[in-house]
Amino acid sequence: MEFEVNGARREVDVDDDPAAVEVVRDRLGLTGTKLVCAGGVCGACTIQVDGEPRVSCLTPAVALAGRRITTVEGLGGHPVTRAFAGEDALQCGYCTPGFVVEAAAFHDRWRAEHGTARPGREQVADALAGHLCRCGAYEGIHSAVAAACAGEYDEEYVDGEARAVPRAEAPAKIDGSARYTTDLRPEGLLEGVIIRSPHAHAHVRSLEAGDVPIVPLLPPDGVVRYVGQPVAAVAATDRAAGPGAAARGGRARGGGPAAPGAPPPRPPLL
Repeated sequence: MEFEVNGARREVDVDDDPAAVEVVRDRLGLTGTKLVCAGGVCGACTIQVDGEPRVSCLTPAVALAGRRITTVEGLGGHPVTRAFAGEDALQCGYCTPGFVVEAAAFHDRWRAEHGTARPGREQVADALAGHLCRCGAYEGIHSAVAAACAGEYDEEYVDGEARAVPRAEAPAKIDGSARYTTDLRPEGLLEGVIIRSPHAHAHVRSLEAGDVPIVPLLPPDGVVRYVGQPVAAVAATDRAAGPGAAARGGRARGGGPAAPGAPPPRPPLL
């Protein structure tokens, strides 16, 4: 599959049907795009596809074929990046690239339609509604986006001098070059996957994952009592192999009675 990433033509193999975030992070090495929730609710993995923000954890990689992709690494020099540094719009920085990618798209739309008029807080909040900052840096984030839209960070230099930033590490956290534990892939690294019960009540008879390491997480009686309860943890050589092992993970019988004294229904297999 061929597509454009940050202005360069790239070609990758997507026969194993990966998510876009896996291609961006693991195959292209653009680790500024963070995989956090894997459910499209936190925004940390946001990329731009033909200029439109999209969560890459829910986007199939094949949907990027022939498209123009921009990650946070491709936004160097954008006014939003300077504004995030200048307004101290971050703390740990893990969610910051996703905010920056979304904010940059909003900034470009806003400037095209409104010039340097400052957007209101509600307009900025609506634009960033799909993003979560667990450090709670929202005040700085709102200020940064509004200031960038108002043109306050159009210039890299002020009176011939580079802008001062409150945090020395801010530029690296904003442009995606900061390296976190999840961005490191030493030789022999394994990917962990939690097998969770699809049933509200079942008895797990066995757990099998072939040659993949597996750690049971069941209570002593082997009974799961709610949908999503952890059953086991498996470790695989890559993220794609983990779910495969999880799918082979176990067999269960059970199912609680509908009322006290009633015989339990014949349960499905887990």
